[in-house]
Amino acid sequence: PQSYSEFTMKRVIICDDHDLVTHLLQTWLTLEKSLEVIGTYNRGLDVVQAVQNLKPDILIQDLQLPDISGIEVIQRLRDTKMPLQIYAITGRADLARAALEAGASGCMLKDESPDELLRALRSDLQGGIWLSPMLAAHFFKANKAFTDYKLTNTEITILTHLNKTNAEIAELLMLSEGRVRNVASSVYQKLGVETREEAIHIARNMLLINYE
Repeated sequence: PQSYSEFTMKRVIICDDHDLVTHLLQTWLTLEKSLEVIGTYNRGLDVVQAVQNLKPDILIQDLQLPDISGIEVIQRLRDTKMPLQIYAITGRADLARAALEAGASGCMLKDESPDELLRALRSDLQGGIWLSPMLAAHFFKANKAFTDYKLTNTEITILTHLNKTNAEIAELLMLSEGRVRNVASSVYQKLGVETREEAIHIARNMLLINYE
């Protein structure tokens, strides 16, 4: 007869482009009797195919890969409508926000204890999302910063596209270039910077806006 742990065992795939990280995660997860690692991959396209073929319960997904980004992996898998929990791991909080927006079930930073990941995998999300404590603190600070800077919705929209030219932003948002320039100037003033590069730096590091 099956034991309780065997009956509830969840099948896991890991995708990370660093073999050491993959090995450490695999070793750590084997300590959890309810988890079985059924595959490890280091390229995004390979893991998309593997998930569709093997139909795991859980994917642990790095966000910076050599071919397609982990964000795109998440988006592609969510488009398949497969019942899959996806936990993103990253060294960058701005990518974490983008992963959750793409459909990740949860996210943690790479310099956190693997214990946090195990807690997430044991939990029943019931449609919600899981954030590691360190990442939750980053998000709280980012939300407070948005409030403190008093940016309008239009300013936030322009700020999220500052890696493009004014002409590209104008075409994308169906605004005049003059309007884009004026709003961008207002953003610089509120952020206390003088250049586009400085604004992007604050947006990425304090407001966790992802430009990739």
